Amino acid sequence: MKKLFLSFIILFALQSYAQVNQQEMMKKAKLLTSKFSNSKGKGVITYTAKGKTYIEKNEISTVIINNQIGDISNDKHTISIGDGSVRSFKVGKSYVCKVLIVMIDGKQYSRRSSNNIATITFFDGKTIKGTFSGTVYNEKTKETIPVTGSFQTGNITSI
Repeated sequence: MKKLFLSFIILFALQSYAQVNQQEMMKKAKLLTSKFSNSKGKGVITYTAKGKTYIEKNEISTVIINNQIGDISNDKHTISIGDGSVRSFKVGKSYVCKVLIVMIDGKQYSRRSSNNIATITFFDGKTIKGTFSGTVYNEKTKETIPVTGSFQTGNITSI
């Protein structure tokens, strides 16, 4: 569902901002569809919180639009690095990802903060790797927990 929604948003943005004709839009839509169907299951997000290491391998993906990166997340968005906005990035340079969402001991923790950062350590157009750090919070437990981690995925939609 996330992928379908993302496809519609991307197509809308392309139609609105790029002012491309209908034939070009159809080519881009077919390209997007083929990328989604060929890239299932690639990627991993690994993070440490409360002294435990967690590994998520459930269809990790991201989108690159005009050399800006979107969220890095699993297919259900229960693990996510980013706030839904695209951000400029450069390999080796940190950027504020604002929102981190992780699962710790079966509970979802998240936090919006300018202290939540990500760094892309590798990007060749086919694979992206990086690190992230910051803090997350759970409303029920009232705990703020520092979290650090890394990610890697070949499930990239580039436009």
